[in-house]
Amino acid sequence: MPKKDIQVLKGFRDYLPQDQIARNKIISKIQSVFERFGFEPMDTPALESYELLGGKYGEEGEQLMYKFEDQGGRKVALRYDLTVPLSRFIANNQGLVMPFKRYQIGSVWRAEKPQKGRFREFMQCDADIVGSSSELADAEIIAIFNEAFKALEVGEVEVKINNRKYINLSLEALQVSEKKCPEFMRIMDKVDKVGREKTQGMLKEAGFAKTILSDYEAEMQKQIFSYQEEFQNLLGSFEVSNVKFNPFLMRGMDYYTGIIFEFVLKEKPEFGSIAGGGRYDNLIGKLAEKDLPAVGCSIGMDRLFAALQDAGKIAPQTAAEVIIFNLDKKLTAEYLNMATNLRNAGVDCEIFYETAKLDKQFKYAQSKNIQVAVIFGQEEAQNKKVNIKNLMEKRQETVGLEDLITEVKSMLW
Repeated sequence: MPKKDIQVLKGFRDYLPQDQIARNKIISKIQSVFERFGFEPMDTPALESYELLGGKYGEEGEQLMYKFEDQGGRKVALRYDLTVPLSRFIANNQGLVMPFKRYQIGSVWRAEKPQKGRFREFMQCDADIVGSSSELADAEIIAIFNEAFKALEVGEVEVKINNRKYINLSLEALQVSEKKCPEFMRIMDKVDKVGREKTQGMLKEAGFAKTILSDYEAEMQKQIFSYQEEFQNLLGSFEVSNVKFNPFLMRGMDYYTGIIFEFVLKEKPEFGSIAGGGRYDNLIGKLAEKDLPAVGCSIGMDRLFAALQDAGKIAPQTAAEVIIFNLDKKLTAEYLNMATNLRNAGVDCEIFYETAKLDKQFKYAQSKNIQVAVIFGQEEAQNKKVNIKNLMEKRQETVGLEDLITEVKSMLW
């Protein structure tokens, strides 16, 4: 088979075991925070009808969506996010108790241009509140994700906030036509990436007034002033203080109707937003045929992971914390008994399968970042002793067989 045929497709990636272990730990911490705030898990299919997903994500979304005909001639698409499938789920399950608080963690697909921290298949960690229009729900969603980043110890994050309601009021006051609003927002969303001067040139080229950028900024300051102060006070009650209102934040999805926000790692701003979301009060109602306000947020797991790797915050990982060295084939039963007892005591452990020299087994353990080695040969068997070595601290203890589990745990915890 040609080498090119076994290459990973551009924009996709494999995760080695040590990376996947780290990702699983991150996901577990995020789930724990979601459930602490009363959110329940759910899942939806990777494949949806194109009629459901089409027209929900703006012009750019239409270009990036993976869509095709299946074997039955049906137009289908890989899910572009987890929000529109949630809307379909709500429309099909209208007996749910409201407000409905759910979280979902799963892959989505977009045919984007691959770059640092940006892939064509990536995992999203979503939490949404459906059935409440309260600003308290808006604030709690932000607080939940702020708490998740604290739990992950990612370093300082900044929350950028804006509100589509006040963006629309400002554009209305500036007499920007409804037809031109999506294009204005698409261009303005690039201010932080390309700068004011280039953005102004893009706006002028698109037919907007020469002073539209400064006029919009001034109008937004008037429109959003009282809301901004009240909402910051509300967030303060949730102990969220790292907040910055940004009049240029637009977020690309067409379905947002109220607050919009993004989380950025202060240490790694070049990775862009690691989480984002907002209020989308009309999306579910279009499918459910009744008003159902909603607000939600999503962590881009792969971008977050890439940023944490780049910042050196992902420690070497291993599935097994302890290894039992194999020094004598005649002691196989003893090794298996040790492993069983350690596992029953909640210790992740493995056995080196073949009898081999100590040097080879040490190299194997160190290459897998295993913390503790159990060393038991004929001499130890005769004396009913066992050597336990902390491979991280280069420290070894000899204890009675009956103290194996206690000593191993003391080295781990």
